Amino acid sequence: MKFNITGKLVAVLSLTSVLIVAAMATAIHWRFQKGFITYLTELELDRLDETVADLSASYRTVGSWNFLRGNHEGWMEYLPMQNPRDIPAVPSPLQARHPAQPGGRFPPPLAPQDRTGLSTRLRLLDAGKNSVIGPPGEAGNELLRPIALDNRTIGWLSLTPLPVPESDLDRRFRDQQLRAIYPIAGGALLLALLIGIPLGRHLLTPVKAVAAGAHALARGRFDIRLESQGSDELGRLVDDFNALAKVLERNEQLRRQSMADVSHELRTPLAILRGDIEAIQDGVRPLDQTQMTRLHNTVMVLSRLVDDLYDLALVDAGALTYQKSVIDLSAIIQQAADAAEGEFAKKAIVLTANVDEGMKIFGDERRVRQVFDNLLKNSLRYTDSGGECRLTALGKKRRIYVNLEDSAPSVTQEELPRLFDRFYRVEASRNRSRGGAGLGLAICKTIVTAHEGEIGAQASRLGGIRIHIKLPAEINDHE
Repeated sequence: MKFNITGKLVAVLSLTSVLIVAAMATAIHWRFQKGFITYLTELELDRLDETVADLSASYRTVGSWNFLRGNHEGWMEYLPMQNPRDIPAVPSPLQARHPAQPGGRFPPPLAPQDRTGLSTRLRLLDAGKNSVIGPPGEAGNELLRPIALDNRTIGWLSLTPLPVPESDLDRRFRDQQLRAIYPIAGGALLLALLIGIPLGRHLLTPVKAVAAGAHALARGRFDIRLESQGSDELGRLVDDFNALAKVLERNEQLRRQSMADVSHELRTPLAILRGDIEAIQDGVRPLDQTQMTRLHNTVMVLSRLVDDLYDLALVDAGALTYQKSVIDLSAIIQQAADAAEGEFAKKAIVLTANVDEGMKIFGDERRVRQVFDNLLKNSLRYTDSGGECRLTALGKKRRIYVNLEDSAPSVTQEELPRLFDRFYRVEASRNRSRGGAGLGLAICKTIVTAHEGEIGAQASRLGGIRIHIKLPAEINDHE
């Protein structure tokens, strides 16, 4: 039999409540019985006021406790026995020791009737708590009552508690109180369950919602969102679930879009190749150097697209490797600018590079060069003829800042953050005619991030787009 989380919570709550109530009832039962016996014993001690007074007076007369050492019959004369009306009227011990008239004679006292067992539990101790008369005591269990004379303690009465109440009235009172513990314990258990079960169900509401949401995610419903439950741990769990669902939904959209874009991007150059080859086969076009160059360019476009897709596949698989070392970033940027200068000149675009010397980073030289080659090709592809492109790089403290900005055309503010998404183009139909599959900036972002850097896009003062990169500089120990 399987229990859901509510059933488990109810079972745990019930078991815990039962154990706690049972432990409390047992502890209260034991403590009440022990405390009640102690209470009765203290009452017995309080009733020994006359005994304390008689012992104190006798001590004053004799000056020590020697008159009671081994004198059990004399000791019994000081113990309060039965109710006075049940005992014949006889002189008190003080009268026996101090006759009313010189030479007065009193009959010996009657045998004491110790029906309370007091003589087996009461003992007399001297000032140092050494036994004078009485039965042996249980160390640590007896209660003491001081015997004082002239503001000093001359002895102690030590009383061992009764194991059970002596009188019927005491026993009835004890039993009545003990029997009341169990209904109270049952009521406390019932109250705990009545309050705990609805409260537990209320606390489990967000957990159940998250569980249901997780099942929905497993079935592919990435659009599901849960209602916020507050700012506690369960509330943060719901917020994290919503964030996860949002990421999964976006990734699923990107996956579907990527599959469609990949298919489209591969279909376009393949369709061109197929058309050109069929035209040559049908004799429509001659197989000359011009056609070979056309076919070669189409194959190169397809090859670059496949290389970019391969790099992105490695990124997704976590297998894109980097061979990092301390490299000269200034030289890499300058080399990329020099290599692209001819292509910019053919399109009548002025390319200027202003790069500080001696800037070094810890990175992969081939991958870093790939970043700047892609950025320059992207700027060349989408900048109108007769425009301008500026590349600057400077080092400041422990950071290196690289900026590439070009002239018109630009994009809207809403489109700027999406430039680094895979296959994203602004006005896709127009930009596809210029070449590119929308993967270059996505690869740049991946490489920059792997080098602990940041990359972003914003509007350029030249009228186009400004790509800004921030990388950590490699500082020599002696600098």
